[in-house]
Amino acid sequence: MPAQELAAFQRPITVEIAFWIAVVVPLVATVLSVLSYLMLQGFVNDSIAGTTGDSDIDRQLASIANGFLLFFFVVLTIIYLILTGLWILFGFKMRAGKNWARITLTVLAGIWMLVGVISLIQGGSMTMTGDLDQRQLPGSFFALSYSQTGLGLVGMLVFTALVYLKPSNWYFKAAGRF
Repeated sequence: MPAQELAAFQRPITVEIAFWIAVVVPLVATVLSVLSYLMLQGFVNDSIAGTTGDSDIDRQLASIANGFLLFFFVVLTIIYLILTGLWILFGFKMRAGKNWARITLTVLAGIWMLVGVISLIQGGSMTMTGDLDQRQLPGSFFALSYSQTGLGLVGMLVFTALVYLKPSNWYFKAAGRF
Protein backbone atom coordinates (compact mmCIF):
# COMPACT_ATOMS: atom_id res chain seq x y z
CA MET A 1 0.00 0.00 0.00
CA PRO A 2 1.48 3.39 -0.95
CA ALA A 3 2.39 5.80 1.84
CA GLN A 4 -0.26 8.31 0.73
CA GLU A 5 -3.06 5.75 1.11
CA LEU A 6 -1.75 4.66 4.47
CA ALA A 7 -1.63 8.29 5.62
CA ALA A 8 -5.25 8.75 4.54
CA PHE A 9 -6.32 6.27 7.21
CA GLN A 10 -4.53 8.00 10.04
CA ARG A 11 -7.27 9.43 12.16
CA PRO A 12 -6.98 13.22 12.32
CA ILE A 13 -6.99 15.00 15.66
CA THR A 14 -10.31 16.65 14.71
CA VAL A 15 -12.05 13.27 14.62
CA GLU A 16 -10.29 12.16 17.80
CA ILE A 17 -11.42 15.25 19.73
CA ALA A 18 -14.96 14.93 18.31
CA PHE A 19 -15.02 11.31 19.47
CA TRP A 20 -14.12 12.27 23.03
CA ILE A 21 -16.77 14.97 22.99
CA ALA A 22 -19.25 12.32 21.84
CA VAL A 23 -18.27 10.16 24.82
CA VAL A 24 -17.86 12.71 27.61
CA VAL A 25 -20.65 15.26 27.02
CA PRO A 26 -23.57 12.77 27.14
CA LEU A 27 -22.12 11.12 30.25
CA VAL A 28 -21.69 14.44 32.04
CA ALA A 29 -25.19 15.53 30.97
CA THR A 30 -26.62 12.34 32.49
CA VAL A 31 -24.77 12.95 35.77
CA LEU A 32 -26.01 16.55 35.85
CA SER A 33 -29.54 15.27 35.25
CA VAL A 34 -29.25 13.04 38.31
CA LEU A 35 -27.99 15.98 40.37
CA SER A 36 -30.95 18.06 39.14
CA TYR A 37 -33.33 15.35 40.32
CA LEU A 38 -31.75 15.25 43.77
CA MET A 39 -31.96 19.02 44.03
CA LEU A 40 -35.59 19.02 42.88
CA GLN A 41 -36.45 16.28 45.37
CA GLY A 42 -35.04 18.38 48.21
CA PHE A 43 -37.01 21.40 47.00
CA VAL A 44 -40.27 19.41 46.90
CA ASN A 45 -39.68 18.08 50.41
CA ASP A 46 -38.93 21.56 51.75
CA SER A 47 -41.93 23.07 49.97
CA ILE A 48 -44.40 20.52 51.30
CA ALA A 49 -43.11 20.57 54.87
CA GLY A 50 -45.52 22.51 57.08
CA THR A 51 -48.10 23.30 54.39
CA THR A 52 -51.05 21.63 56.18
CA GLY A 53 -50.04 22.01 59.80
CA ASP A 54 -50.33 18.25 60.32
CA SER A 55 -46.98 16.47 60.17
CA ASP A 56 -48.56 13.11 59.19
CA ILE A 57 -50.36 14.64 56.24
CA ASP A 58 -47.22 16.56 55.27
CA ARG A 59 -45.23 13.30 55.26
CA GLN A 60 -47.90 11.59 53.16
CA LEU A 61 -47.96 14.48 50.68
CA ALA A 62 -44.16 14.45 50.49
CA SER A 63 -44.22 10.69 49.96
CA ILE A 64 -46.74 10.97 47.11
CA ALA A 65 -44.84 13.86 45.49
CA ASN A 66 -41.54 12.00 45.80
CA GLY A 67 -43.16 8.88 44.31
CA PHE A 68 -44.25 10.80 41.23
CA LEU A 69 -40.91 12.55 41.02
CA LEU A 70 -39.06 9.23 41.35
CA PHE A 71 -41.20 7.65 38.61
CA PHE A 72 -40.44 10.46 36.16
CA PHE A 73 -36.79 10.45 37.20
CA VAL A 74 -36.45 6.71 36.55
CA VAL A 75 -38.17 6.97 33.16
CA LEU A 76 -36.06 9.95 32.12
CA THR A 77 -32.86 8.33 33.38
CA ILE A 78 -33.58 5.18 31.37
CA ILE A 79 -34.15 7.31 28.28
CA TYR A 80 -30.94 9.28 29.00
CA LEU A 81 -28.95 6.06 29.42
CA ILE A 82 -30.30 4.54 26.20
CA LEU A 83 -29.58 7.71 24.23
CA THR A 84 -26.15 8.05 25.85
CA GLY A 85 -25.32 4.45 24.95
CA LEU A 86 -26.42 4.96 21.35
CA TRP A 87 -24.52 8.24 21.15
CA ILE A 88 -21.32 6.60 22.35
CA LEU A 89 -21.82 3.62 20.02
CA PHE A 90 -22.25 5.97 17.06
CA GLY A 91 -19.17 7.86 18.31
CA PHE A 92 -17.10 4.68 18.03
CA LYS A 93 -18.47 4.05 14.53
CA MET A 94 -17.67 7.65 13.55
CA ARG A 95 -14.15 7.26 14.93
CA ALA A 96 -13.76 4.19 12.72
CA GLY A 97 -14.53 6.31 9.66
CA LYS A 98 -18.21 5.51 9.13
CA ASN A 99 -19.75 8.55 7.46
CA TRP A 100 -23.31 7.44 8.30
CA ALA A 101 -22.40 7.69 11.99
CA ARG A 102 -21.04 11.20 11.50
CA ILE A 103 -24.27 12.24 9.76
CA THR A 104 -26.44 10.58 12.42
CA LEU A 105 -24.53 12.28 15.22
CA THR A 106 -24.73 15.60 13.38
CA VAL A 107 -28.53 15.31 13.19
CA LEU A 108 -28.71 14.34 16.87
CA ALA A 109 -26.37 17.21 17.77
CA GLY A 110 -28.65 19.59 15.87
CA ILE A 111 -31.68 18.34 17.80
CA TRP A 112 -29.73 18.62 21.07
CA MET A 113 -28.78 22.22 20.22
CA LEU A 114 -32.39 23.10 19.31
CA VAL A 115 -33.67 21.68 22.59
CA GLY A 116 -30.88 23.53 24.41
CA VAL A 117 -31.80 26.88 22.88
CA ILE A 118 -35.48 26.34 23.71
CA SER A 119 -34.50 25.37 27.25
CA LEU A 120 -32.41 28.52 27.66
CA ILE A 121 -35.26 30.68 26.41
CA GLN A 122 -37.85 29.06 28.72
CA GLY A 123 -35.55 28.30 31.65
CA GLY A 124 -35.84 31.60 33.44
CA SER A 125 -39.60 31.40 33.87
CA MET A 126 -39.92 27.99 35.52
CA THR A 127 -42.12 28.03 38.63
CA MET A 128 -43.87 25.36 40.61
CA THR A 129 -47.63 25.86 40.75
CA GLY A 130 -50.52 24.26 42.59
CA ASP A 131 -49.88 23.08 46.14
CA LEU A 132 -46.50 24.74 46.17
CA ASP A 133 -48.04 28.24 45.99
CA GLN A 134 -46.01 29.19 42.92
CA ARG A 135 -42.73 29.21 44.84
CA GLN A 136 -39.69 29.89 42.72
CA LEU A 137 -37.25 27.05 42.27
CA PRO A 138 -33.90 27.61 44.02
CA GLY A 139 -31.19 29.47 42.14
CA SER A 140 -28.86 26.49 42.39
CA PHE A 141 -31.34 24.44 40.34
CA PHE A 142 -31.21 27.07 37.59
CA ALA A 143 -27.42 27.26 37.76
CA LEU A 144 -27.20 23.49 37.32
CA SER A 145 -29.78 23.52 34.54
CA TYR A 146 -28.01 26.32 32.67
CA SER A 147 -24.67 24.54 33.13
CA GLN A 148 -26.07 21.34 31.67
CA THR A 149 -27.66 23.18 28.76
CA GLY A 150 -24.54 25.28 28.12
CA LEU A 151 -22.33 22.20 28.17
CA GLY A 152 -24.59 20.53 25.63
CA LEU A 153 -24.72 23.56 23.35
CA VAL A 154 -20.99 24.24 23.37
CA GLY A 155 -20.14 20.55 23.12
CA MET A 156 -22.44 19.97 20.16
CA LEU A 157 -21.27 23.11 18.35
CA VAL A 158 -17.63 22.10 18.73
CA PHE A 159 -18.42 18.48 17.81
CA THR A 160 -20.25 19.52 14.63
CA ALA A 161 -17.50 21.90 13.59
CA LEU A 162 -14.78 19.31 14.18
CA VAL A 163 -16.37 16.49 12.18
CA TYR A 164 -16.76 18.74 9.12
CA LEU A 165 -13.33 20.36 9.05
CA LYS A 166 -11.13 19.55 6.07
CA PRO A 167 -9.01 16.83 7.78
CA SER A 168 -12.18 15.10 9.00
CA ASN A 169 -13.77 15.22 5.55
CA TRP A 170 -10.65 13.70 4.00
CA TYR A 171 -10.62 10.97 6.63
CA PHE A 172 -14.24 9.99 6.00
CA LYS A 173 -13.79 10.07 2.23
CA ALA A 174 -10.66 7.91 2.45
CA ALA A 175 -12.28 5.47 4.86
CA GLY A 176 -15.32 5.21 2.58
CA ARG A 177 -13.17 4.10 -0.36
CA PHE A 178 -11.83 1.02 1.43
